[in-house]
Amino acid sequence: MNTPASWRTPLPHKPLFDQKVEPFPATRFFDQLSFIGTPNVGCFVLETSDGLILLDCMEPLDEHRDLIVSGFKQLGLDLKDLKAILITHGHGDHYGKADWFREQTGCKIYMSETDTAFAKQDTRNRTGVLKWDVDGYLEDHTWFTLGNTRIYCCQTPGHTPGGMSFIFPVTDEGRPHMVAMWGGTGIPYKMSDKVLYLESTLKFAEKTGQMHCDAEISTHPFVDKGTERLQILRTISDGIPNPFVLGEENYKYYEKAFTDNCLAAMKKQAKEADDLLPPQPVRK
Repeated sequence: MNTPASWRTPLPHKPLFDQKVEPFPATRFFDQLSFIGTPNVGCFVLETSDGLILLDCMEPLDEHRDLIVSGFKQLGLDLKDLKAILITHGHGDHYGKADWFREQTGCKIYMSETDTAFAKQDTRNRTGVLKWDVDGYLEDHTWFTLGNTRIYCCQTPGHTPGGMSFIFPVTDEGRPHMVAMWGGTGIPYKMSDKVLYLESTLKFAEKTGQMHCDAEISTHPFVDKGTERLQILRTISDGIPNPFVLGEENYKYYEKAFTDNCLAAMKKQAKEADDLLPPQPVRK
């Protein structure tokens, strides 16, 4: 039996930065985890027994800084309790104005050493180069710990040279789940970076399988229909499943989409390169 063509819309990879999008109300969707942002880009607040962790920091714009500040208030959280900002990778729409939050709260900023160096010299970044230092480096196959919460850090290069992806536990009304956060959505331009990206998807898929991940989040909600699912949670009733909990098998299906899309992009680029070749000489 032939496998039927998918009726689903292909997984998108490019935010609509040139279009005005309205902020989404700050929303708690696990006992310890909340979203602040827009349908294009956002960040997550993770509550621990020893303070708050911010996962990514949106864009380096005053309006995004103010959106995070107001989001804390909407969630009933005190900005002064912010202890750490973990940045997935060295693009401006992820490190944002993290330095401003450090100045205001004394929190520490963490990113991989590779991407810190990359962000400081990436003149192609539409928001400019990184102009401040981080307080510590995230390393591959290590745990970041704050209070009773541990975040597994997995280096997943490709989208950027030293991007990081995270795995951490949460609960939904006390029910335990394991969340996976893929750190670099967009498929890179160069073939060599696509190879790295592909290897990273396989590496992360292996680790998420070992750690029994059954839920996923993305700081680009347009990728996983995050804001649509958050809207469901804003009016959810008792007994309705949390739409961010996919189950282990369905999470694998979600993760595989990144691998498949990368392979498709590699095949397309290889064909375009082949088309540029002169006709193959006739063998004599």
